[in-house]
Amino acid sequence: MQGKLVWMPRVGWTLVVVLTVVFAWGLHRRSSLEVRGERAITMLFVPSVEQGTLVRRGDELARFIRADSGLTLKSQVPTSYAAVIQALGAGQADVAWIPAFAYVLANARYGAEARLQVVRSVDRYAIVVTRDGPGEPEGLAELAGKAVAVPDSVQGELRNMVTDKLDKVAPGWVEVSVPDDKAAVAHLVERRDGVAAAISRHVYSGPHDLVGDGRKLLEYERPGTLRETRVLHTSERSVAELSNVYYGCVMTRPDSPFRRLDDLQGESFAFSDETSTSGHIFARALLQRAGVQLGHVLFAGGHPNVVQAVVDGKVAGGSTFYSPPSVKNAQNGTLVGDARFLLLKNMATEAERLAFLDQVRIIALTPPIPNDVCCVRQDFSETVWREFEGSLQRFLETEEGQGAYYDLVAGVAAEPCTDADFEGFRSALKETGVSAASLLKAAEEKLEKKRRKAQKGSGS
Repeated sequence: MQGKLVWMPRVGWTLVVVLTVVFAWGLHRRSSLEVRGERAITMLFVPSVEQGTLVRRGDELARFIRADSGLTLKSQVPTSYAAVIQALGAGQADVAWIPAFAYVLANARYGAEARLQVVRSVDRYAIVVTRDGPGEPEGLAELAGKAVAVPDSVQGELRNMVTDKLDKVAPGWVEVSVPDDKAAVAHLVERRDGVAAAISRHVYSGPHDLVGDGRKLLEYERPGTLRETRVLHTSERSVAELSNVYYGCVMTRPDSPFRRLDDLQGESFAFSDETSTSGHIFARALLQRAGVQLGHVLFAGGHPNVVQAVVDGKVAGGSTFYSPPSVKNAQNGTLVGDARFLLLKNMATEAERLAFLDQVRIIALTPPIPNDVCCVRQDFSETVWREFEGSLQRFLETEEGQGAYYDLVAGVAAEPCTDADFEGFRSALKETGVSAASLLKAAEEKLEKKRRKAQKGSGS
């Protein structure tokens, strides 16, 4: 929490010193290997999940790459993204997996080069929605010869699945093309073009969330949409869609009066961290575009802390990252893909998890943000990179590799990218009015302060 002095016991500072020493030892060992002629790569991850998980899974990747290509890989987890950027700039790290915001800074300051982008999987269903009331269709067969709004956003296998179903049971139905899921439901409730039903993509969301499908998205702008509509049909199975973006989101309590962004005018609010793209920069810009001037603002020091602050009623709203849930969330019982899953995964029962979701809702999403980036330091060997990437892709073809990769970066694939792919993101950052250089400076000052405290605590 910003402005609050947190005391750490002596053993805590000792642990920080130990981790720093281990990190430095790893860099020294890399130099020694290079002197002996071995091809060594130091790869860094920004701390995002438990450090033990990152270290364990990073070691699995290192062992595979050593056996597959002969490259010696050392994975390390510094204390912050600022430390990762500094290591890239000093030539103490070769490869790093970092958020897009951190990559843009590393590229601008030290010439780091983007090579791969994390790809995540979203498991979407298709739903058919009708109005709720007397005389409205009770089954798909009653849509024969009637107009159905079909969003352009429903594509590929998912589109074929639902349209083939309609062709079979509702012959003569008429497609009305619309841009997206929300527009499809709007056509339905406003009875435009004689639409009797609407198709929408659908993912699991909390019971009070205003995201997940076209009905919930329209509910934000048109309260009563959920009450006036119902789901007539859900596709028999989901279709995995690959995505290289995620979002920020704004959360409130469902028992509060805060259901729109402008309801937060003058209210207390929690951002995750000053340098967080989803949990602060894009979320603040979203609020500003809505004309919202917040009251008391705090930085909670992490995405889970924001969720808890909203649940506990300490703030009127808060912002964290958001991704639609994947099959992994269904398998492990965390249900959602946003920051709430970080708390849900520690809950023992489904009843407990559902009760928690009932206490917090997502009301709005930011514009899309690029997924994390795998970048290399300036002048890194192209030959070594090709060998590393080849081994990484072969690792991802194994079941063990898929599990490790998901734990490391919450991804299912690594897609080639270049620096040019982030020009749109740079423009979006510029529009927020945020100075990337000043944020990096603040992060470096925080890192240096932590180092000095660690040294003082160790008595050195």
